Amino acid sequence: MVGHGQLSELDDVTMPAKARLFDLNPRVGCFGPEVGFAQRFLELVPLEELWLVKYAVGGSSLLAWEREWSAERAAIADDADKGALYPRLIRHVQQVIQGEDVNLLACLWMQGESDSRYQPAAAQYQPNLKRLIADIRHDLGQPRLQFVIGLVNPAPARFACLPPVRAAQRQVAQTTPHVSLVDTDGLTRHEDELHYDTAGQLELGRRFAQRLCRDLRQNSAARAAD
Repeated sequence: MVGHGQLSELDDVTMPAKARLFDLNPRVGCFGPEVGFAQRFLELVPLEELWLVKYAVGGSSLLAWEREWSAERAAIADDADKGALYPRLIRHVQQVIQGEDVNLLACLWMQGESDSRYQPAAAQYQPNLKRLIADIRHDLGQPRLQFVIGLVNPAPARFACLPPVRAAQRQVAQTTPHVSLVDTDGLTRHEDELHYDTAGQLELGRRFAQRLCRDLRQNSAARAAD
């Protein structure tokens, strides 16, 4: 989610003029799924303006994003040095939208590789993810905030606990209201077989946009039926 797509390789692809990116932790010369997402989403949904509020930290496990963070728990996935990430995320969102007429549509979540390296973290992934979703919804005052999760898929040989993390993501998407899943199979990567390259990041963003658009339409139809 931090992004290893190369800005120098975008050629004529640019962030749409209607999109604004507020990135708390930008990676110089690189981009994540936000470019492809903004392009595709604005094609599907004719908004006057789209704000993308981003905070991503590479190589972080869910244990680093816990609301009730502790160095001891974060150390399970060798993440104690990152500190508490969750309050930074919430504070960043709140500062961006303070005093603005903003409608929070969704949270896009692409994470899980680090948890796939540590058996205790992988075993806890499902309850940890459900708790994260509940905490974000509560702290942003959006109990029905849509969550779109990218299905984690690094090279299995290097991530021994990948199957339970993928299973946990699927289970959360199936059992938690207003949570959906984005398939990441076939996305192109760099030589490390972990981080998505420029084309992969663009396509990941488009898939997030298409999934979210379907979710929002389904939610609207359900409300109308009620």
